[in-house]
Amino acid sequence: MDGQTKVKMGKLLNQVFLFAAIALIMYSCQAYEQPKLLSLSGEYRIDKITYEKIDNASSADYQVFYPGNTFINPTERFPMDTIFVGFTTWAMDYAQVYMLPKRSVSGRTIWQKEYFYSILNQTIEDCGYLSFDCEGSRRIFKIIDDGLESLTLRSTGHWGYAQLGPNVSLTLYLTRVGP
Repeated sequence: MDGQTKVKMGKLLNQVFLFAAIALIMYSCQAYEQPKLLSLSGEYRIDKITYEKIDNASSADYQVFYPGNTFINPTERFPMDTIFVGFTTWAMDYAQVYMLPKRSVSGRTIWQKEYFYSILNQTIEDCGYLSFDCEGSRRIFKIIDDGLESLTLRSTGHWGYAQLGPNVSLTLYLTRVGP
């Protein structure tokens, strides 16, 4: 091999080494993931409810309520005791949950019940929990999905009759219907 060929081979090896080093650096970089930004603001209609009751004797009860059905829970307090699926609407902004809309003569919506909420335990992988006090008791819903036009909430369950009754868990499927 002559000197010119050795120089060309050296340059080629340097380029291969440089390419391998850059590839190694690019593949070893850890991607930064930002926590999902919740966009709860808007008006929602409750379009589906799944009701799951597991009592202390391990017998299960599972029901699904679709638009046109009325969900009535006698152990719940007003305004969450009766939900007209497909018709009941809630609204949220960045601080409050609004329930019981009433239309004024001018066509404006007046919300009769307003509750301040907070988001708990939100991480990169988990949307966290929506927590608010409603008529003297705390409501905590797991945020299962916060889509562009939908919101899925699952209650963490509660013992309606102290420690003796059924553990009830609701999953609310909400569809955004307004800004």
